[in-house]
Amino acid sequence: MNRAVLRLVAVATLSMAMAACTSSSAETPEPTASAGLDTGADCPGLAEQGRRIVFGQPLGTELGGLVLGTGSTGVVLAHMAGGDVCQWLPYGRELADRGYRVLAFDFAGSGSSPGSGVSRAEQVQAAAATLRAEGASRTVLMGGSMGATSVLAATPTLNPAPAAVVALSPPTAYGDADASTAAPKITVPVFYGAGELEANFPDAARQLYNATPKTTQRQLVLAPSNQHGLFLVDPGTGEAGIRDQVKAFLDRHAPTA
Repeated sequence: MNRAVLRLVAVATLSMAMAACTSSSAETPEPTASAGLDTGADCPGLAEQGRRIVFGQPLGTELGGLVLGTGSTGVVLAHMAGGDVCQWLPYGRELADRGYRVLAFDFAGSGSSPGSGVSRAEQVQAAAATLRAEGASRTVLMGGSMGATSVLAATPTLNPAPAAVVALSPPTAYGDADASTAAPKITVPVFYGAGELEANFPDAARQLYNATPKTTQRQLVLAPSNQHGLFLVDPGTGEAGIRDQVKAFLDRHAPTA
C-alpha cells in the first residue's frame, strides 16, 4: 500500500445482516433522576449540558449516566479504562446536535458509579434498555478501548438487537468482557476502528473484523494516527478520516430519522 497516497485503510464487506439475537439478561429499567450520584463531576461545564440519571437497579447495581438529545435513535457511549463519562461528552454533544439521543454512562467502579459484580456486557445491555425506556426506538452501541470490548461482548445477547455497533481500538478481551468470543456471533452492522500507529490495537481490530461473519455488514478502518479509542473521533483530537467514516456508517445504518 502506498501510505503517502492512501493514508486511510478501509476494508468493508457489505451484505445482508442476519436475524437479530433473541435473548438478553438486562431487564427494562425505569431510569430515575440522579439520587446522589454526581455524574460528570470532573467536567461540570460539559455535564451540565446533559440530564443526570441513575439506572441498572434491576441488575443489582447503580450506574450514573448523562442523557443528551431527544432523538428516536439512541447511542450508548461506553468509556475507556481509567475514565468516565467526561471522555465521551464532547463527541456525545456532537451526536446530540446531529439528532441522536445519547446516553454516556460510568461503568461500575468508575466515575460516579459504585462497584458491583455486574458484568460490563450486562451494564451495556442496561444502558441500551434505558435509552429505549427514554424514548429511543432503536439503539447504537459505541465504545472506546475497554468500552469497545464491552459493547462487542454485549451485542450478541441484546434483545432487541442494536441497529449498529462501533468499536474503537477494541482489545480482544478486557476483564469479564470477551470480544473474541462475541465477534463470530455478531449479526448486526459493526464498525471496527483503530489508529495505525497504536501498539497492538490495529492487530486486535483486524482479528475481530476477521472473526466477524462475512454475512454480517462489517467495516474496518485504520487511521494514520496514534490516537487511541474514543479519542479517534473526539472533536478536538480526532482523526478527520475516521470521524468521517464513523459518521457515514451511522448515517447508513442508524440515521436519526
